[in-house]
Amino acid sequence: MKKTYLTALSLLLATSVSSLAPTVAVAEEGQFYIVPGIQRIDFDKNRGQGYETGFTLGAGYDFSNNLSGEINVFDMNLDGAPDDDVRHLRADLLYAFDYKIDQVTPFIAGGVGHNRFSQNEETVFDIAAGVKYQLSENVEWRTAIRKYWGMDEHFHDYALETGLVFRFGGKPAPAAPAPAPTPVAPPLDSDGDGVPDSRDACPDTPRTHRVDSRGCSIMLEEVARIDMTVQFDFDRAVVKPEFMAEIRALADFMKANTDVSAVLEGHTDSVGTEQYNQGLSQRRVNAVRQVLIDEFGIPAARLTAQGFGESRPVASNDTPAGRAQNRRVQSVISTTLQRYEQR
Repeated sequence: MKKTYLTALSLLLATSVSSLAPTVAVAEEGQFYIVPGIQRIDFDKNRGQGYETGFTLGAGYDFSNNLSGEINVFDMNLDGAPDDDVRHLRADLLYAFDYKIDQVTPFIAGGVGHNRFSQNEETVFDIAAGVKYQLSENVEWRTAIRKYWGMDEHFHDYALETGLVFRFGGKPAPAAPAPAPTPVAPPLDSDGDGVPDSRDACPDTPRTHRVDSRGCSIMLEEVARIDMTVQFDFDRAVVKPEFMAEIRALADFMKANTDVSAVLEGHTDSVGTEQYNQGLSQRRVNAVRQVLIDEFGIPAARLTAQGFGESRPVASNDTPAGRAQNRRVQSVISTTLQRYEQR
């Protein structure tokens, strides 16, 4: 079963690579190379030997971009009986197909060799199919499946081999000069926005603006928001100095965005009657509104003040900390800003 599988795989590789269409050459004419590598052989069961692994060394010459000649040797110590080692020498021809996927090129190889075992020797033929990967201008990685036929006792051995090919000498074939490109006049773009006048729907856009496919400036929308919270002491409606920065930030936002108005909301904790807390919340919100008018010059018409008493707590009124958070005036303002996207 193992032999049948390897034979089928060898034939499949050889058949598939031979059907590839030629497009790209790999080897360069006139170069020498050496191939140190590793080979794992599945010996014929009739030899009384299983799998063995050993080092190989090859040397070759590129006759053309496709065809190379190579001599390969290995000396392998065997664990099984009756032989305890084998020395192998072979000569092969390798054909690299004019087909390339990225840096990978398929090839086939075949030749004749000689095996010298401890107790006998034989002549062998071999055939291989594999691929090589270009690592650099003069170095490639190569791997293949190989089958050996022993001519004397008709043994069939199979091998998986891999190694590095180091090339030196020779000259690469000169590449055909690329045809000179025909100069093409660039389309007219009067405003320099990258869109030709022939399809520019917005001529004379500023050069600092990024434009769309029609040549019109791209408008961006952004949401600007300010959140103000001013807290008060128990049963007081006096704005404390430490919250003036919060109020100033709201005023600055309104000055920068003159189309927005602010709704100020006043709140209390739950201590006291609902009627009393409603009035207290209104006094608090009126106090913040007056600071915006008197201290920061915000027009009264842009400010609405409304008290909500104890009806909208943000924390539990069961604790001192929660009640402190509920004694507040707050306002949240947002607006949509538009600006042109810059280059």
